[in-house]
Amino acid sequence: MTKADALAAVEDVISSGKYSLVDDFKNLWPASSLVPIPNSVGWDTEKSTYAGDQNSEIILAQRFTPTQDYDGNNDSNRWLVMLGMRSLNATPYGKGWGACTISPAFIEKYLDKDPRFTPSVIDMSAEGIAQGNDFNSSFLDWREYTGYTIKKYSPLVYGNGLPGTNSDGTAGFQECNANQWVIMRYADVLLMAAELGSSNASTYMHLVRSRAGLDDIAVTQQNIMDERARELAFEGHRYWDLLRQGVDVAADAIAASSAAVFNGGVESTVSYDRSLIIATKGLSQIPEDQITLSNGVLKQNPGWTR
Repeated sequence: MTKADALAAVEDVISSGKYSLVDDFKNLWPASSLVPIPNSVGWDTEKSTYAGDQNSEIILAQRFTPTQDYDGNNDSNRWLVMLGMRSLNATPYGKGWGACTISPAFIEKYLDKDPRFTPSVIDMSAEGIAQGNDFNSSFLDWREYTGYTIKKYSPLVYGNGLPGTNSDGTAGFQECNANQWVIMRYADVLLMAAELGSSNASTYMHLVRSRAGLDDIAVTQQNIMDERARELAFEGHRYWDLLRQGVDVAADAIAASSAAVFNGGVESTVSYDRSLIIATKGLSQIPEDQITLSNGVLKQNPGWTR
């Protein structure tokens, strides 16, 4: 498949007229657009602005149902709880296990002063969550706490503190989350077309940035990649965007994400080995048991030692 083929494919999606950007970026994400009813279950239908799971911007999404149990029915969103704040409810954000905190370096480089920051990120201090006994208990049990965690895919909790996993809050906070995972949305397609050199690249960039309330910028490769980092933050694209620019580019960006963190309330540091990223070409390690089971047919990826 050539670059021209790829451009033709995304231009075909755009010209189909089947998709359009949701008017307000925050309305793409339940946690930034659903308003809880105080001391009750459910969402205030007059104040909530969520565009819905089948909005005009969604091209491909993985859908779930809130019917998981521990008897083999695993059709709910089993990963969402990993992203929730560590054992801490702060309506409308529900508790979870505190994985995937956000590096301050990413905030400072891409999201500082960007209008998409608030719908994308839970800022624990700015939103008044980083205080009180409940927070202290969470903080002392949290690993790699940075003060920032993902809002786009936060679990939900109703105004009475029950998990927003089903209509009456009776399902467990761990097992019945049903937020969809957006695999591809129209903004991604517009930016892909711009990156591929479309003659309409400036128009496509304008659509994405103006939706966020931002002025136009020059259509350069670097500006397009930076725009993808801001627009698509925490949606699963960034790592691959970096790698396709070259492993050196990816290694530099990942190493720059090193950060001061708190592990169980104790100051620590997360750092990344640039040389290892380059040596492994960004590939994960093949599990040793799989190499053993293959009787040596599988070979370890370069850069990983046996």
